[in-house]
Amino acid sequence: MKKYVIIYNKNAGKTDNQQIATDAKTLLESNGKTVDLRQTKSRDDAVHQAEIATENYDCLITIGGDGSINTACEGFLKAGKAIPLGIIPGGTINNFARALDIPLKVDDAINNLLNGEPTEVDLGAIGDTPMISSLTLGRLADIARNVKDDEKKKFGKAIYLVKGFKELFTNRSYKLKITANGHTETLRSQILLITTTNSVGGFIAFNPDASYDDDYLHVFILKSFTPMKLLTYLRYFITGNLKNAKGVKYFKCQTVKIENQSKRDIQARIDGDPAMSLPITVKTKADFLRVIVPRV
Repeated sequence: MKKYVIIYNKNAGKTDNQQIATDAKTLLESNGKTVDLRQTKSRDDAVHQAEIATENYDCLITIGGDGSINTACEGFLKAGKAIPLGIIPGGTINNFARALDIPLKVDDAINNLLNGEPTEVDLGAIGDTPMISSLTLGRLADIARNVKDDEKKKFGKAIYLVKGFKELFTNRSYKLKITANGHTETLRSQILLITTTNSVGGFIAFNPDASYDDDYLHVFILKSFTPMKLLTYLRYFITGNLKNAKGVKYFKCQTVKIENQSKRDIQARIDGDPAMSLPITVKTKADFLRVIVPRV
């Protein structure tokens, strides 16, 4: 008999996570599973629950978006190992779930916990801090920093376009020293983006060359991002050809070190949430996760 634990924040997101957790528990138990519910009080509590779950359970289920999944993965990193991860999406964009083709509707996602199968998935990491989907620096991070949680819940991903429009008219750039694949380069950049999957901003065709199990980090550096270039970049972004756009530097690697050469502090955002300041070293942990995805 398999033992499951469902970790959830009652007040996070737009959904009734407590009811969702109860519904998932009912279905799993009706199919012979043992299920415990763990309502968390804080991020630290959620990380701790995920860490100890690796010793006591056969599967951990999280309810929420990329931030909630990130929290569970931080617990796994602290434990030094992972157990199969089930996901019931409940975030605004759900990049990670989209990249793995996990159903976004609650009922379908709950059924996937029974009918799906674990598959190996890469994880990005800065020490014990996980990156499941994306890391941003520069003006993308500045835009996201100006979006409040209540605005994100109310307006969805459209709020990023509204808040970002004003940011487009600034000319702020950042001087970075980047080391990857045995090469070091110092350059000025307005946006730096690192991804572990093909999905960014809800667009699952963002980078057709990337997959969740290819063992690589995918790095995009936009040296100039102006209103005049917005439509061009947007077209390349939607069609999955951003790396071919003029003024965009792209490479893939397994480790990248990014150092701040500017006078101002540069803070990263990981999976949509504020994170540490530079310098950072991001590494890929190949096939560290096992996520329950639909059977093919």
